[in-house]
Amino acid sequence: MLVAPLAAWATAVATASGKDQAAAKRQGLRRDDAWLPKLSENLKDVEPETLRWLKQIGCRHVIFQGTDGVDRERKGFWTVDDVVRAKKNCDAAGLVLESMMIPIDFYKQARFGQEGRDEEIEKVCRTIRAVAEAGVPMMEWRFWPDFYWDERVGYFETPGRGGAGFRAFDYGRIKDARPFDEIGVVGEEEMWKRFLYFARPICETAEKAGIRLSMHPNDPPVRTMRGVARIFHHPDGLRRLLKEIPSAANGITFCQGTITEMGVDVLEEIRYFGKLGRINLVHFRAVRGTVPQYTEVFIDEGDVDML
Repeated sequence: MLVAPLAAWATAVATASGKDQAAAKRQGLRRDDAWLPKLSENLKDVEPETLRWLKQIGCRHVIFQGTDGVDRERKGFWTVDDVVRAKKNCDAAGLVLESMMIPIDFYKQARFGQEGRDEEIEKVCRTIRAVAEAGVPMMEWRFWPDFYWDERVGYFETPGRGGAGFRAFDYGRIKDARPFDEIGVVGEEEMWKRFLYFARPICETAEKAGIRLSMHPNDPPVRTMRGVARIFHHPDGLRRLLKEIPSAANGITFCQGTITEMGVDVLEEIRYFGKLGRINLVHFRAVRGTVPQYTEVFIDEGDVDML
C-alpha cells in the first residue's frame, strides 16, 4: 500500500528538479536520481567491522545517527575533516553516506531555552556547513527536551514473535509522573518559541549550504510528556513547521511508525507531505495500536499494510 504513493511522489519531485536545477542545488540534490527512494540502515558508529557487516547483509546506503565516531574530541561540533573521515570509512566499505543526525547534545541549551543557546546555534551551523562541504546531502534533527527512550517516558520491553524483545509504550505508566526536575513544565507556545529561535538560523544556514534538513516527529507522539509540550506529536505540528519556515531546505522524516502511533490516516499524510515534496527521509517501521498504548513489531505484523 505504501509503494505506489511513495513511488509517485519520488517521480514527481525528480521531474520538477530537472526543470529547476537551481532549486535542486538548494535542496542538496546531487544527481538525477537523488529523489529516488534508497533503502538505508542506521549507523551508530563507522567502525570497519560495523560497515563490513552492513555490506555483507546487502546494504548500499547508510544514515549516521551517532556522535562518537565523528566528534572524537567531544568538541560539540563537527569539522569538515571529522565528516570526511567518517565518509571515507563508508566509501571504503562500498556504502553511500546519505544523511547524518545532528547530535541532540549539540543543542541542549536551545531545547531547554537557556543561556548558551546562541553559542550552540553557531556550532550547529558550523556542523551543517561541514557536512555539506564533505558531500553529505542531508541532516536529520529532533527537538524535544525530554529526550529519553526508556521507562521514564513510558517505554518497556515485551516479548514478541520468536522470543524477540519488542519495545512497547503505555501512557498510563507515566501519566501521573511529576515533571522532570531539570526541565520543569513547558507549555506549547513556549516550546514553539524555543524551537523557532533555534530553527530559523539553522534552516537558513542549511539552505545556503545546499543541504536538506529532516525533522523527526515526537516519539512517543503524546501532546504532553510529564509536563512538557510536544509540538510535533501530530501532523498538524509538522504542517506548522513547514509554514513557519518555508525554506527549500526544510523537510520532514516521515516515520511511518510514529505517524501510525498518532492514530491518523497514514496514506493521506503520505500524499499530503509527498505532494509538497517535503518528505526527505522515511522510517519504514510497523506498530500495533496507537497512543495511549502501542507496540513496535516486525514489518509484517503492524496495523498498516507495509506493502
